Amino acid sequence: MGLSLNTVVIIPKKFTIDCCFIAFICLILFSFQLGNRPFATPDEGRYVEIPREMVATGDWVTPRLNGVKYFEKPPFLYWLQACSFKVFGLNELGMRLWIVIFATLGCVATYAFGQSIFDRVTGLIAAGVLATTALYFSLARLIILDMVVSTWVTLALFCFYQALYKPPSQARRLWFYGFSAACAFGVLTKGIMALAVPGPFIVLWLSYTRQWRLLMPVYLIGCCAVFLAITAPWHILVSLKNPEFLYKYFIVEHFLRYTTTIHARYKPVWFFFPITLVGLLPWTTFLYTSWKNFWPQRNKPLHSFLWIWTAWILLFFSVSNSKLIPYILPIFPPLALLIGHSLSQAYLSSSRTIFYQHSFVMITLGTVGLILPTVIPDVLDGKVALLPFIYALSSLFLAHGLLVILCLKRHAIKTAIASIGVTAAIMTIILGAAAPHVQRPSLKGLVSIILDQQKVGEPIASFLTYYQDLPLYSQQRVMVVGAKGELDFGTTVEDTTEWMVNEDAFLQQWQKAQWEGYKIWAIGRLHDLEVFKQKHPDFHYKVVSVDHPNVLFIPLK
Repeated sequence: MGLSLNTVVIIPKKFTIDCCFIAFICLILFSFQLGNRPFATPDEGRYVEIPREMVATGDWVTPRLNGVKYFEKPPFLYWLQACSFKVFGLNELGMRLWIVIFATLGCVATYAFGQSIFDRVTGLIAAGVLATTALYFSLARLIILDMVVSTWVTLALFCFYQALYKPPSQARRLWFYGFSAACAFGVLTKGIMALAVPGPFIVLWLSYTRQWRLLMPVYLIGCCAVFLAITAPWHILVSLKNPEFLYKYFIVEHFLRYTTTIHARYKPVWFFFPITLVGLLPWTTFLYTSWKNFWPQRNKPLHSFLWIWTAWILLFFSVSNSKLIPYILPIFPPLALLIGHSLSQAYLSSSRTIFYQHSFVMITLGTVGLILPTVIPDVLDGKVALLPFIYALSSLFLAHGLLVILCLKRHAIKTAIASIGVTAAIMTIILGAAAPHVQRPSLKGLVSIILDQQKVGEPIASFLTYYQDLPLYSQQRVMVVGAKGELDFGTTVEDTTEWMVNEDAFLQQWQKAQWEGYKIWAIGRLHDLEVFKQKHPDFHYKVVSVDHPNVLFIPLK
């Protein structure tokens, strides 16, 4: 099992210094140029608008999106974001800070767990690996629930492992309470998924290692009390205020989301395999060595804990009928620990094989990245602005692969490892600079035009699509024309006909605005506007501004 948790001596001062150092570096890394792009749609628009409406209405129990009840997710992140909104206002940097904090906490926790079950060097390397993997870094700068819930799941499983090997004591009790609290906050962040990930995994691992006897005492009453004290109040309050909540939240958003294609997020069963491999860059090549190191020790609890954790995350989300890239995020902390341990062992044994394998893959990726966009231009799918960043990453990987070979020729393994870390850090800078060109076009510019010219009482309309950032940047409820989408359920339980309108109702209001001489500030896609004009020849409008593919238009007098 590696070092026994009861015999590891941790120097508090050094441990504290390490944690502060990791936190400091991660905060800088994840926050660098964090406010250099507008809120990304749909996720950031949604997860900032709901908290904004909480602050505006004073209702922190019932989440609403554009004034419509929204029960897809619990409110923990909404509450945190609402606090940020009260402090920073509508500020991209300020509203993203909570995600940065949770991503940093995940790295610190990975170090703490790694140094306790392996050694200090492994913990430090693992924290560095986690912080600089392509997907973890990218999602550490995006306002989504997955980073937060991933951190809670990570903390829960770390607490469980620590508790399991403690003798009956106050320390064991507190570790189990920490496990319960982390699970509870996970549930309050993204629902019962925060139980569906650690729960079955623990059963699988304890069965595989035949360690059920170590589970007692589990302090069940205290653990349940901690869990319910955190999760029960909001679930009870929101259910009392909204009788429709239980069906929508538990049946539709948990059971049907996982077992059906109701949310149109179906992907093939192998979807998360390439996502994991690409998301781990530039550390992916060390997975093979980690597996080779594990196999002779597969019956040892520690290594099986990390690999079964990895396998269960991959299996759980792969068999789901609803798949999005961020779902796989909880797989990265155990992989970072396994890679960190492999690198630490390679350094101690002066093994060069894994570094030659790494350099070969990096050189191959770099070469392909430099050639492919020229040979197959369509691979960019219209994202021509990404070409300089692809070339930069490809050149970085190619140069890094050659540098590693040079280091190995000179028997400088420590320098080779350091070069991987430097390459990973440079990669994060390139990814951060590329982020504004990856996300969908923002309405921030068009909304600023509206706010400069809008008169009191003039409505804003989201035309034939619901733009998540339109109510956010305008900081007001908007008229949604012919596009309910995720707002559909809320329109069935409340009267929202005043601002959720069909095409005919919109056309009537548009003509009324023409007659009475006021403006409706509408934003839609240029193609949709042209098609609508063909269907309704008497629909007359004036284009105010175009930010392709979106257009701002008003009634033509």
